[in-house]
Amino acid sequence: MKCGECPVTTAVDLKVSAAAPSTATVAALPTAKFLIVTWTEAETGALAKVLGQSKYHFTTGKENNFTPLVLKDLALPAGDPKPTCHGYFFQTEVNGASVVLLKSEYHPKAQPAASESFFEQVVGKAPHHYQFLITTGTSGGIWQIIDVGDVVVTNLARYGLTLSAEKQNMHFTGLANIKGSNPPAGSDSWYDYVNNHIIDQDTCVISNLGAADGRKPASGKPKIYYQAPAGETTTVVTNSHITNDHIDEESKNLDQYRKMGATLDENDAFVAEACQAIGFKNWVSIRNVSDLPTGPKDQYTTFGFCSSLNGAYAVWAFLMGH
Repeated sequence: MKCGECPVTTAVDLKVSAAAPSTATVAALPTAKFLIVTWTEAETGALAKVLGQSKYHFTTGKENNFTPLVLKDLALPAGDPKPTCHGYFFQTEVNGASVVLLKSEYHPKAQPAASESFFEQVVGKAPHHYQFLITTGTSGGIWQIIDVGDVVVTNLARYGLTLSAEKQNMHFTGLANIKGSNPPAGSDSWYDYVNNHIIDQDTCVISNLGAADGRKPASGKPKIYYQAPAGETTTVVTNSHITNDHIDEESKNLDQYRKMGATLDENDAFVAEACQAIGFKNWVSIRNVSDLPTGPKDQYTTFGFCSSLNGAYAVWAFLMGH
């Protein structure tokens, strides 16, 4: 990986106040205004950098100071090696609002039959434990203009071309207002503020994503997209498999994907369907582009942390706007 130890090089006050770490295993998540769910180590490490006030670190399931979560009456997730918990979390506040960040060991696309049960325990039946659910992490870019390091924010999800026709006909809509309110003076939204005052000035992001096989020279600097360009859609498309072994296959479908959405990921439609089943509407997807269907391969291995850092900044912007 190009970089996993970049400092957060922003000059702005992120208004973060993180709780003291505890590594004692618990059986339920604390309640809060916001729940953020992510999956990979790079994503989790980047969110810990931005939202953890230098108190938290996450390298692997064995190298972190998060709190392990083992839910009651739910089988442990699949994996090799098999996880010892359902996830790891920490608590923080952003601008005075309570936040829980959960690194999930449970992947909906790997165990779709248990998705509803998992999110029912995590989010809770009405009354729900959280006002907002944010799922975030790496994705493949679909739009022509998207490149490694860009971020897409959307309340729309659908299943893609590796799922059944019945699944492909299912569309999900989450939180109505993903833009938020009360942006700083001179910015139309908190996302615009992050684009201009954080991402544009973060030396880790700019220098590393400009390396070989990173952003194309014509792509300019990374950007958060929360509104679709003309003729595009911000739907996140979820497939059953998106790995380096399938890049060539996904590449052949790119023209069709561009009619369906902005990013290609493995989990969000499963999450959205589970939210619909438990009656939870305030879900939003924030996807940082770490790989492209057309290659080069292994971009996430190389740029995982640096591209994930932009996703973490976009999550911060959502928190500030809501």
